[in-house]
This record gives sequence, structure tokens and C-alpha cells, in this order.
Amino acid sequence: MERLAMARIRCTRWRFGALLVVLGSLVVGAGCGPANAGPSSAAGSGALEVGLASSGLASSGPRSGATVALSIAVSGNHFVNGAGATIRLLGVDVPSTEYACEQGWGDAGDPLTTATAAPIAAWHADAVRVPLNEDCWLGINNEPAFGSVGGYRSAIEGWVRALNAEGIYAILDLHWTAPGTNVADGQRPMPDDHSVAFWQSVATSFKSNPAVLFDAFNEPYSPAANGNSALGVSWSCWEAGGCQLPVANQDGDVNDSVVYTAVGMQALVSAIRDTGAGQPILLGGLSYANDLSGWLSHEPTDPDHQLVASLHAYDGNACADVACWNAEVAPVAAKVPVVTGEFDQGSDCTSTPPATDDGYDNTFMNWADDHGVSYVAWGWWVLEQGTSPSCGNDGGDTYDLISDLDGMPIAPDGTDLRAHLAALASVSTPPSTSTTVAVGAGPVAPVAAIPWSALGGCHLLPRRHGETTSAWLIRSGCGTHAVP
Repeated sequence: MERLAMARIRCTRWRFGALLVVLGSLVVGAGCGPANAGPSSAAGSGALEVGLASSGLASSGPRSGATVALSIAVSGNHFVNGAGATIRLLGVDVPSTEYACEQGWGDAGDPLTTATAAPIAAWHADAVRVPLNEDCWLGINNEPAFGSVGGYRSAIEGWVRALNAEGIYAILDLHWTAPGTNVADGQRPMPDDHSVAFWQSVATSFKSNPAVLFDAFNEPYSPAANGNSALGVSWSCWEAGGCQLPVANQDGDVNDSVVYTAVGMQALVSAIRDTGAGQPILLGGLSYANDLSGWLSHEPTDPDHQLVASLHAYDGNACADVACWNAEVAPVAAKVPVVTGEFDQGSDCTSTPPATDDGYDNTFMNWADDHGVSYVAWGWWVLEQGTSPSCGNDGGDTYDLISDLDGMPIAPDGTDLRAHLAALASVSTPPSTSTTVAVGAGPVAPVAAIPWSALGGCHLLPRRHGETTSAWLIRSGCGTHAVP
């Protein structure tokens, strides 16, 4: 994410024309209430909320106080929880654990506790990506500059526990790295001579936690493609390593005579599996994880068959429209799960007004919903307390979601994400093909009814804000019934 810029509400459910599922005397509907609302708390009726399990697009995960243990695994091209239900990862990145320790002022920028996790869960998020620093975790190169290696590891372990307690899966991400005696002070193009040891240690620490995923390397990139180096990363090097790359981080002065040997994704997968850890492993593509064109043809070998493609999709990237997503991402999503580890429209701090919603976030999320792709937005941090949007240190684009740690969203990225996750959480799905679908303006007064069996047993996609019921059913492949 730092390539774009280093500095780059609570539950309010949208009410749609309700989709009701009538099965005997039980009515299942979409209302506005707490995430764990029971029959007496759904708005306007005694409705019981259900998720998107049968559509395969649920962002399921027990919320705070849930008794079901979190668990996630790859099954074909999607994730399943411990009960075997299809789920997606929908949430946020929480930055600072990759740089605060190296810069010497903390393990993180904000408290790694339930006080920070709970507002994220209130957005209906079920995933948080946790960026890590290679040197701080390993205790090498005189790092961490703050505290101790034991303190840093303990802080990360406590943060994972806090997230899990709120029903949130933790994606542990190797974010800042450096080869040899260089300090991990930023992003490098590929893993280095410490990365295998890093993953051996991290995987050993978390291998007994089924609610953790491993993101092997944040954003692989080719320095040659940036125009400041003759050294590049091919898909073959991405997989197997061996290419020579400049030691300087992406923001430093690149010198092609000072190089290190890249370590490939296969070595990281093998290092994790050799510890006995069986959790899913995310592998970002080239071009800062925006290019998945060679992912399938260079997919590493995993004896546990738990590999996941990681996409980063910012407005303005080379692959940042529906045509490219259809051409390059959809074929990968048809074979393995795809998690968008970072995405945002961003806002221009130098313009007045500072942000105009160009529709990118919702265009991407709608596309991802339709293709079963998971997404995690950057970033849950407060860059300038109280400003909306807060401005990045570089005076240009900034990528943030909130103006305070209570979860007040910033437009466009925060407001779009929170509203979209709330909309997904409010959609109900028929539990079986023997039901009747009733559609109406209110939750208990349908004006039209369609036998579910007549819809061909289709799977409802998440409903979009403002979408008519007819358009929703048609887009879900449920026929062309003229209903309100």
C-alpha cells in the first residue's frame, strides 16, 4: 500500500423493500437491529435475521459473545468455516504494527485491544489484516527500536486474541522487510534471506489458531517496472526466487550495484507448512499485488491445498475497472479464493473539496460480491484527528476510513465501506427450495409472492443499495418475474 502513499456507524442498517421467506409459520426477514438480533428485536416484526450462507457470499463469523469457535479453510475456490458453510472475508487493514516498532515509538499506533476491535466488528467486518515487521518479530538488526522482541510478539498475539473475541479473523501480513543487516524500514520488491525464518516463527506461534490466515508477502513488485532500476521480477522469480534486486526500499535511492537475492513464494509456503501450520496462505501477485495474470500458471505447490490469491485494487491502478477484473481476476477466482488485501478510491488532500466519490469503491465491491471475492479496505487509522478526510503526509492522495477510533467513517472510502457491509448484513436468503419468496414494501406486508421452486433454485447475490427487487432477482439468475 505504501507505494501509493505512506499516509495514504455504529450499526445503521439500510432498509430495503424486504425479502421475506415464509416457511410454515416462521418468517425470516431483513430488518434493522443488532447483529445478533433475535426474533423480538428485528424492526417492524418478529423476524429472525439470517445470513448469506446459501448464496455462498456470506461474511459470516460469530460476533462478540458467540459460542462457536472461529475457523476458516479453503474448499475449492471459496472459504468455509468450521461448520462447512461458505464465508468471505470482509473487513479492514489496521496499519502501524509494521512501522511503529521500527520507528521507536510503540508496538502500534493505537491500542491493540478490544476497544479498537469492537468498533470494527460494529461495521459488520469479519476480517482484519495485521501488517508485521520482519526485524521486529525476529529481533534482528537492533530491532525493535521500541520495547523488546518479546513485547512486540506479545502485542501481536494479544491483538489476534482481541480480534478473534469479536468474531474477526486475523490475516497476518509480512509487510516491511529488509535483507542482511539492513533495517526493515519499508517495502522491498520480494522476500529476502530473513523471510523464511520469519514465517517459521510466526507460523509456529499461530499454528493452533484456526482463525488466522498468513499473507506471505505484502506487495511483490518489479523495480524495473517503476523506471528507476534495470532489475526486474518475473513470474518465475516470483515463484522460485533467485533474481537479483536492489536493497533500497521503494522510497529510497535505488542502486542496482547493491543487491540481494530474492526468495520465492514456494519457499515461504514450504516454510509455513514445515511447521505443521495448515491455515490458508495468501500470495499477492506482481505489480504491488495488482497483477494476477501469471498467478495460476506459477502457483506454488501446497500439500494442504490452502493457497489463496491476494489482489490489491486501488483506483488508478493498471487493473482498476470491471473489464480488467473480468479478464484477469475472475479466472483466478474461479479456481482459488481471491482476497483483496487492500483497496480504496482514496481522496485528494490538495483539492477543495478534498474528496468526491467517483463510485470506485461500490463498483469494486459490487463486482467482488458477484464473483465471491473477499475484500479488506485500507486503512483503519486516524491520520489527523477530527478532520474528514484527513490529509496524508505527502500532501496528495490519502487512504483512510475513519476520523476517530470509535469508527466515525470518512468519505468516500469509510462511508462507502460501512454502508456496503451494513447492506450485506441486512440481506436474507431462503434456507431451502421448499419455501415461498414474498416481496413487499414492508417486512410483514408482502404485495407479491413467488414460489421459490419457480425461481430455479437460484442463489441470491447480495442486494445493492437502491436496486429494485426485479433487478435483484434477474441479476441473481432467478428469472424475469415482474415484482415490485
